[in-house]
Amino acid sequence: MISQKSIERLLSIVDIVDTISHYVDVRKMGANYKCVCPFHDDRNPSMSISPQRQIYHCFACKAGGNAIKFVMDYEKLSYPEAIEKLASMNNFTLEYTTNQQNFKENKRILENVNAFYRSRLYQNKDAINYLYSRGINDAMIERFELGFAPSSIQTIRLLENEKIEPKEAIEIGIVKQNESGIYASFIDRITFPIYSQSTRLVGFGGRTISNHPAKYVNSPQSEIFDKSKLLYGFHLAKKKIYETKQIIITEGYLDVIMLHFAGFTNAVAVLGTALTQKHLPLLKRENISVILCFDGDSAGINAAIKSSHLLTTNEIDGSVVIIEGGADPADMVFAGKTEHLRELFNNGTELGEFFIRQIALKYDLSRPQQKQKCLDEIMAYTNELKPIIASSYTSLIATILGLNPTGLSLNKTQITPRNFAPQEQIIKPKFSKDILELSLLKTILLNENFKDYVIDQVNEKFFLNHANIFSEILNGKNGSESAILRELELDNSPKIITNENSLFEAIKILKINYCKRRREQIKNSQSPTKLQDLEEINKILKGLQEQK
Repeated sequence: MISQKSIERLLSIVDIVDTISHYVDVRKMGANYKCVCPFHDDRNPSMSISPQRQIYHCFACKAGGNAIKFVMDYEKLSYPEAIEKLASMNNFTLEYTTNQQNFKENKRILENVNAFYRSRLYQNKDAINYLYSRGINDAMIERFELGFAPSSIQTIRLLENEKIEPKEAIEIGIVKQNESGIYASFIDRITFPIYSQSTRLVGFGGRTISNHPAKYVNSPQSEIFDKSKLLYGFHLAKKKIYETKQIIITEGYLDVIMLHFAGFTNAVAVLGTALTQKHLPLLKRENISVILCFDGDSAGINAAIKSSHLLTTNEIDGSVVIIEGGADPADMVFAGKTEHLRELFNNGTELGEFFIRQIALKYDLSRPQQKQKCLDEIMAYTNELKPIIASSYTSLIATILGLNPTGLSLNKTQITPRNFAPQEQIIKPKFSKDILELSLLKTILLNENFKDYVIDQVNEKFFLNHANIFSEILNGKNGSESAILRELELDNSPKIITNENSLFEAIKILKINYCKRRREQIKNSQSPTKLQDLEEINKILKGLQEQK
C-alpha cells in the first residue's frame, strides 16, 4: 500500500489547477478558475476550481473533490492507481508499505526487459515476417510495443547485466525455476506487453513462432499480474471506450491491434477464455455497453456464453457478434472487410437473447420432455434477472419453444405497484437559496474561530432551507468529501462573515426567521397547547427583536 504520509506530501505539492488543465482548458474567473465539466455533456463552464481550497466542483452534475478524485474519475482509475498517476505527473516519488516495497524494482525490471525484447524483434526474420503476414505494419508494431523474446540464456544474461537478482525476476514473472534451474518465461516468442488500466507495465503475452504446442502464453500470476482482471489494450482504448460508452472485447492480441488499425480503437482482449467477476468493476464504471466478438469455434462460443451470462446477471448491457465462417476480427480487417465488420458490431445479438438461444440449442425441442427441461433452464436464468428485464424475453422464449406468451411467468418476483416508490417519495422538495443561512454556514465551514460559537448558539432546526449543509459540517465533512460543501465553498454569492458584530446579528436574524415560521405553524395547528405555545414563541421573538 502507499503510505498515508506520502499521499499527504503529494497533495501538498500538487496544484489542482495544473492537474485539471492537463486534461481540459481552464480560465481564470475572479479568485477561482472555470472550465467545461468533462463528466457530463456540459455546454457552459459549469465546473469551478479553487486554487486556495485545492478542490473542484461542478454546479451542474455535482462532480467534485481534490486532484486525486479528478484523476480517478477522468482516467477511470482506482484510488491507488490515480495516486500513482498523479505522482508520475508531478515527478514525485511515492513511499510504499512493506507489502509494496518491491514495486519500483519490479517496474524497472519489466521496462528493461520490454526494451530488450523490442530491440530484438527486427533481428528475427521469422517473427517480423509472421507479423507482416497477419497484416501488422511497422506503425502498429511501434504503438503496441511488440517485441521478440530470444533464447532463455539471452534473457538471463540481460538480467545479470542489469544486476537483477533471480528472486526478483521470478517474483515479477520474467523467469521461472524448476529442478534444473532458472529459465526464461518467454522463449522464441513474439511478445505483447500488457499494461494495467493505469498504464503500468505488469507483464507480457507471448506467441510462439517455433510450433510450440502452447501457441500463446502469458506472464505467470503475481502480485501485479492477474490475468482475470486485465484486458489487453485497455490502456490505449480507454479514452475511446469512455467517450463512446462502448467496448469491443475480443479473444486475441492480433484482433485488438488490427481493430485499432481499422479505427475500432475501443477494442480490447481478454487474457483467458472469458470475462470474469474481476472485470466487472471496470465495465460498470460508466454504464459501458459491451460487444463480445469471440471466435466462432467451440471455445469461442463457450466463452461468449459464459461472458453473456456474467454480464446480464450483473446488469451490463451489450451484444454478441459471431463472425461467420470461423473468421476472427483480425482476419476481417486483413481481408478489407472493415465496413462489414462495422455492420456486424452494430447488429449483434443482445446478450440475454444470445444466452437464451444457446440454452435452446442444447435440447431437442420436438420432444415434450426436452422442451420442459429447456424451459426450466431458461427460467433458472431469468430468475437471476430483475423482473422487467426477465419479462422482456417472454415473446422470444414463447417463439423459440412454440408456447403461448400469456402463459409464461419468467421471474419469481412479481411486478406490482408496491415495487415502485410513489412519485411524491422520489421527488425531493426544492428549497430557495437563503443567502443569510449560506453566509453563516460558509463562515463556520471556513473559519474555525467562529465555528464553536455558532454551534453553541444554534442547531439544525434554525436552518429552514439549508439544514442538510449544517448537518454535514457537524459530521466533520469537508469540501473534498461532500458535494454540497464544495458547492458552498465555491459559491461566490454568500460572503464569509469576518467580525463578531456581524456574526451576532446574523445569528439573531436566523433565530427571528425561525420563530416567525414556528409561530405560523402553531397558529395553523390543532394542538391543545396552541395558546400556550404561541405565547412562548412570541415571548422569545420579542426578546430577539429587542436585542441590540
